[in-house]
Amino acid sequence: MVGEPTGRIAITGVSGQVGTLLRERFADHAGGIVPLNRGEDWAGAIAGAQIVVHLAGTLQPKGRNSYESANVGTTRAVAGAVEGAPVQRIVFLSYLGASPASPNAYLRSKGQAESLLEATGVPVTIFRCVHIYGPPERPGPTAAAFLAKGRGPVIVPGSGRQRIAPLYIGDVVQAVSRAVLDPDAPAGTFELSGPDTMQMDDFVRGLNGAEVRMVHLPRAVARGLAHVVPSLTPALIDLLLADSVPTADPSAVARRFGTELHRFADVWQSPSG
Repeated sequence: MVGEPTGRIAITGVSGQVGTLLRERFADHAGGIVPLNRGEDWAGAIAGAQIVVHLAGTLQPKGRNSYESANVGTTRAVAGAVEGAPVQRIVFLSYLGASPASPNAYLRSKGQAESLLEATGVPVTIFRCVHIYGPPERPGPTAAAFLAKGRGPVIVPGSGRQRIAPLYIGDVVQAVSRAVLDPDAPAGTFELSGPDTMQMDDFVRGLNGAEVRMVHLPRAVARGLAHVVPSLTPALIDLLLADSVPTADPSAVARRFGTELHRFADVWQSPSG
């Protein structure tokens, strides 16, 4: 690609679902990549980087971790590190509906993170994604949570009629790669979603086959579990209970970043097909 950046690419959260694939994608990049996880010298690494891809964060904080520390604190560290550094662009993965004023703790933390990066003065490309899933051989946490275990049913929060537009991880990697490598890629905030809008139940059937058994948790029960099950939070449950669909045309956004969106049914072929 003409004009492609040749300097180093710093990637935070590189051991996560998206970060792992980006590390593979940029393995042969001329300027090299700097993989960064929590506890490492972000300031020193970012000071010598041309591009920063900020992926560190969590939807499911564990132990002493929190949305504040994982999503806002890490972003504050990135924002501080780019000050005076030769960074030409920051690429950030956020979530649909992110806002500093959101009543949802996760969306609020993502909105605060966006504001911190925009205040740096460095061009920022923000992708507000929806539920990200991987292929059958590498499903990732979202898809894995809705795969049947043995003969047991799949637990679905709410009625199962909430609308979602699941996003294939390969399309995320392609869009991020374009934002990193193409100097003409736009800065700004973009909603990135899959091309298909479906009900949550349809997503579960697509993952498991039409005959999968499902148990739907009433909203009150699902929200109650968030206070007693360590792997759940009220913010996560509320996201799963709500519609998660874009307001913009997903194909138009994808075209701006050279991405051809994959349909869910093409990635997850029916087990009976």
